[in-house]
Amino acid sequence: MVTKTINIKESAYHALKAHKRAGESYSDVILRVTGGEEKSVCDFLQTVDPGVRSEIAESVKTAKTELARIKPRKVSL
Repeated sequence: MVTKTINIKESAYHALKAHKRAGESYSDVILRVTGGEEKSVCDFLQTVDPGVRSEIAESVKTAKTELARIKPRKVSL
């Protein structure tokens, strides 16, 4: 991984630090906040309210069950 050293104001550092999540690097914060990289579904779900996440999970389970009932998967041997 290539790294670059940058100079930022102390106020910018504190603003960045306030957005930092556990286990996240400052590069990760910058990319997340600026939309600098494509986000995965898991990244998106981390930003959603936990109650809404539960609703999404239930909807996905229901849809998957319904799809499996309508079109069963083929098992290859």
